[in-house]
Parts: sequence; C-alpha cells; structure tokens
Amino acid sequence: MITQYNFFRTKYGEELLIDLIRLEDLNKYIKSSPVQRLSYYDITVITDGNGTFTIDDHEQELKRGNIFFSSPGQIRKWNTNHTPKGFVLIFEDEFLSTFFNDTQFTKHLSCFNLHDSPPVLELTASEFLKLIELFQNIKIEILSFKKNDKHILRALLYQTLIFLNRKFIAVHPESNKNAENRYMHRFIQLVETDCSQNRNVDYYAQQLYITSGHLNSLVKKHYGISAKKYILNKMILEAKRLLQYTEMSIDQIANRLHYENANYFAKTFKQHTGFTPLNFRKQKNP
Repeated sequence: MITQYNFFRTKYGEELLIDLIRLEDLNKYIKSSPVQRLSYYDITVITDGNGTFTIDDHEQELKRGNIFFSSPGQIRKWNTNHTPKGFVLIFEDEFLSTFFNDTQFTKHLSCFNLHDSPPVLELTASEFLKLIELFQNIKIEILSFKKNDKHILRALLYQTLIFLNRKFIAVHPESNKNAENRYMHRFIQLVETDCSQNRNVDYYAQQLYITSGHLNSLVKKHYGISAKKYILNKMILEAKRLLQYTEMSIDQIANRLHYENANYFAKTFKQHTGFTPLNFRKQKNP
C-alpha cells in the first residue's frame, strides 16, 4: 500500500518549511512503509548503501554519490535489506515561492521536471563534497533557527538547487528544453492534477487560452508526441501506480480514472502497455 507523508511544519516550534534529515533516522519509516507518496519536494543523497530506489517508473541503484529528486505526488519505492546512509533535504514549494518574484521557480527546475530523464544525478567526488558542505550549512542554520531568520536558509536552499540543477542539465541537456516554455509548464501542471478526470485536449487548450492545434504543436516540439498521447501516458502512469501499490479492484480503478466501464479501461491499458491490468499487477506483485 502507498503511505502518504505530509510535511511536519512545526517540528522546530515555529513554522519552518525546510528540513534536513539523516537517512538512517528514517529507518522505521522505510522499513514499515517502503512505498511512499510525499506532499513535498525531496532530495535524497546517498553516502553508502545497496539495493535500488524507484521513483515512478525509474528504478536506480542505491550507491554513494547518487542524488535522487522527487516531486509532490510521485510514488517512491525502497528495495533494500538495509536502510542506506545519507541525507534527505525536504522543503515545501511555499518556502521559496512566497519570497521570490518567480512563484514557479521550483517547477522550472529541470531536476524536478524530469519526464523521460531518470530522477537521479551522480556527482564527481569534488562535487559531492561541495554538496555535503552546503547541506552541513543548511543543518547548522536549521538548528539555530529563529522565527525571523529564514532568509539565510532560503539563500542556502536556492544555492543548493541551482548547483544541482546545473549539474543535472549538464548530464541531461535534453531536460532543459522542458523548462523553456511557460505554456508547457502550465500544461504539465494541469495534466498532473486533472488527467484522471479530463483527457480532452480542448480542455487543456482552453485553460491555457490557446487553440488545441497550437497546444498540440508545442507538445510535439517538446516531447515528440501529441498532446493526446502525453495526457494518456500520464493517465496510464497513474493506473500503474494504483495497480501496483493498492488493492483497488479493476472496476474501482476504472471508476477512479473516470472510464465508462472496466472493459474500456482494460482495453486502453493493454493497447498502451501490452498487458491486461490483472497481468500487469501479477507481474509487479508476484
């Protein structure tokens, strides 16, 4: 089952929407709930470990130097016999968006705007040491936190995000094109929240105040597929999450995703994945 975790806003007394935690201190949560969905942004840094870590459809090795990025709503799955060592930097978008003029700053970052790129970055030894130093400075500021003293933490978080995003773009230059078009950012956000209820391209075009033809051209330019296909891909991803990580019946999932009936949902799922929903579930949960 999927366990939902929300941000502990008053952990330090006053509200503080950023935290830095040792990965080892999360052992009981990883062991008891290896499948998780977070309501906040997460950067997990591995200093030592083995096994794998999956974010949605991307499974990656747990090893020293790997940095994982996850956004609110994504499904994360730990597959390891021993909780790895490292650090977890978590924050709410609000911590930066209420301060910067660019309220979409975090959503513009390629490392959180992944799509086809794996949500992992492997740093060189010197880069890794620089990141650890930034993390140490953040932890010092958190431990000495005062109510009116958030600006230094914002500055350190901003520096960390820019540093990691530049390294991510250097490794995945194709990811940077996803952060260049304001229409695409809004389209992506709308699909994330509305695809289970609305798969009509005209709906999204209307929300963006552009024609469906213009939207389709933009999506093809950025992702090489039609807007309709992009929306369907997102819907199928949500269906996979529900099949793999919940005990909902096929009828319940079809209803959740607003399909007319289970047969139509199953037919669409098989056309897209090559598996029936039941076969997919059995394959992922033998």
